Amino acid sequence: MSSAVRRTHRRSRVRWGFSIIEMLVVMIIAGLVMKMAMPRFAAMRDRMSLRSAKQQMGAYLVTARATAIRRARTSTFKVKNNTIWVTTTKSDGTDSTIALNVPLQSARGVTVSKQGIGADDAIPFDSRGMAILPGARTYVLTRNSSKDSLCVSRLGLIARRCGQ
Repeated sequence: MSSAVRRTHRRSRVRWGFSIIEMLVVMIIAGLVMKMAMPRFAAMRDRMSLRSAKQQMGAYLVTARATAIRRARTSTFKVKNNTIWVTTTKSDGTDSTIALNVPLQSARGVTVSKQGIGADDAIPFDSRGMAILPGARTYVLTRNSSKDSLCVSRLGLIARRCGQ
């Protein structure tokens, strides 16, 4: 081999990394892809927060009903200022908290309203597990532009469709 060919061959093997221009191109492409994907990630986060809050509310409704039956006492599911909890009445007439307060606004960024109006509400269950309600309830859960609803029947059961 001639010496000129050997030098060229050695120079091409000595190169170890990427140039600044190559790194910048990769960073710009990655930034553009992230910019396109971020709205979808935000919408997915909102949907997951709503689903989680709805499941928590459903679990608390079931807890209130089961506690009323198990203890043969009135038990109440409560919503106030985007916070949910369950209480039961003791034999001395005082209330005892069964399920801890869950602040849906600070924990999941979800606000709760009752059919579009403020959601300060309570659903009492008697010792048979029947809700003491004049009619069905619909709770609307909202986070940013995403909405979901939880429908509660006159009997205090979670309904598949609202108005049952």
